[in-house]
Amino acid sequence: MMEELLQDITIYHKENDKYIRYPKQASVRNTSIRNRNNTGVNDTDKTLIRVFDTKDYNNTWKCQKGDTIVLMDVSDEIVDAPLTELRNKYDKEYVCQVNSIDIFDFSDEDIKELNHIKIGAK
Repeated sequence: MMEELLQDITIYHKENDKYIRYPKQASVRNTSIRNRNNTGVNDTDKTLIRVFDTKDYNNTWKCQKGDTIVLMDVSDEIVDAPLTELRNKYDKEYVCQVNSIDIFDFSDEDIKELNHIKIGAK
């Protein structure tokens, strides 16, 4: 049943001077979530993305604030500016920029299927 709720996404993570592409499966919801950072600045995410692969996070795939996500499986090579390049090709509706990341990795084996990386994007 969980597979029915997931869709393909592609994360473009900047590492040094190049962009690494990570295809993942995630739950994606269009929403409006208000964030408040440590300095008191408010920001609003338009997309909530949950990736349930917490075990391999930062080992086989990475994502951080400022990375670009396409809400489908794509294989584009990024030359210079992922957000602009990908929005020009796939439309703003399907391309977003990571605004916040929270890791929910519970130490309880009984609820391990609830482990996820929560990504807020705009």
